[in-house]
Amino acid sequence: MWKRFVAIVTLLALCLLPGLPARGEEPAAGETPVIPAGQAGEVAVLELSLEEAIEMALANNPEIPLSENAVAKAQVAVREAKTAADAAEQVLENPPDIPGMYDALNSLSAKYVLPRMAEMELTLAELGVDFTKKVLMMNVEKAYYDVLKAEADVANKEAALERAREQLRLAEASVAAGVAARSDVMGAQVGVTAAEVQLATAKNTLDGAMMSLAQALGRDLTEKYVLTTKFEYEPAEEPDLDAYLNELMETNLSVVGAREGLAIAELQLEQVAKVYTPNVYTYRKAQYDRDEAKIKYDQAKTSLELNVRQSYLNLKTAEKAYLLLEENVKFAEETARLAALRYEAGIATRLEMEKAYDQLNETEAQRLSMLYNYNLAKAQLQYGVFIGGGTGGTNGAGF
Repeated sequence: MWKRFVAIVTLLALCLLPGLPARGEEPAAGETPVIPAGQAGEVAVLELSLEEAIEMALANNPEIPLSENAVAKAQVAVREAKTAADAAEQVLENPPDIPGMYDALNSLSAKYVLPRMAEMELTLAELGVDFTKKVLMMNVEKAYYDVLKAEADVANKEAALERAREQLRLAEASVAAGVAARSDVMGAQVGVTAAEVQLATAKNTLDGAMMSLAQALGRDLTEKYVLTTKFEYEPAEEPDLDAYLNELMETNLSVVGAREGLAIAELQLEQVAKVYTPNVYTYRKAQYDRDEAKIKYDQAKTSLELNVRQSYLNLKTAEKAYLLLEENVKFAEETARLAALRYEAGIATRLEMEKAYDQLNETEAQRLSMLYNYNLAKAQLQYGVFIGGGTGGTNGAGF
């Protein structure tokens, strides 16, 4: 009777709990699946693909509406500059007779240079909207890969701990059989402790990567995610680097900004030449400004090309290294297995076995690192945004 009463009360409580999906219930269209917390105080876990993460970040990040607002302000500035240019044109056509009231260069600048500068600001603001989105998408993808890498590292460290425990078991068995010294057990115990410390460190790194992802998404830092996009090798299409560079030169924020700056410097020099001769300081200063703008434009193009070609080299290097390390891991696994068998048979030392397992752990870590580098380099080329470089890109061709 008592058991029946408890069952009824439990069932009633479950019916009254709000918001818990029934078993097998699918989330509504457009919603991110949520795995409910099991115990009081536990944080619910969101299932999240890379595409969903990017969409979430684009919806939450305040930099996007700010960049769109900058476009609206630049449009107002263009209209304002055109109004000022019309007024300057009237002054140029009918200059005042009052001494000191007429400055030809200022009027020429207001008519020709200032509207061009306003157009430049509008162009850069429009590119800035897309650039902001590309940078955000790149940052989210990197944060997503950081979590995947940290999760894979935890799995590797867990496997390494199990291998260390197996070494300890073999050492204890060998000592019991009288074919190994007691120091082998002590050495194996040290190995287990070291593996436990490495696993704890890897878990801490994973927690930090999870918080960084939440920050990139604009979410609460305590949120946890189950990432559904796999961390794997997918060959990229071979790009036409020259065509890709030509396209990027027309949309890259730094290159376009430098090119626009050069155009304005040339336009300003043209107006100065209408008023002053080349031996006047004002003319020479405008000439130097033009030369400086040209140097900066060349630097921006060179920097972008360097970033693109370096990212491509990183991509190919990581790809080759990953494919080689895939085979090396298989070899290291077999080497470690045979070393354990030889030690168990008493024909190899514990240090030989430990060395084989250490090599396996290191090879697995190298493979994971190359996979991370490969995916990151591919993402940089896709978005035209280069982490650590001197030039940010936008509107990458993608491949």
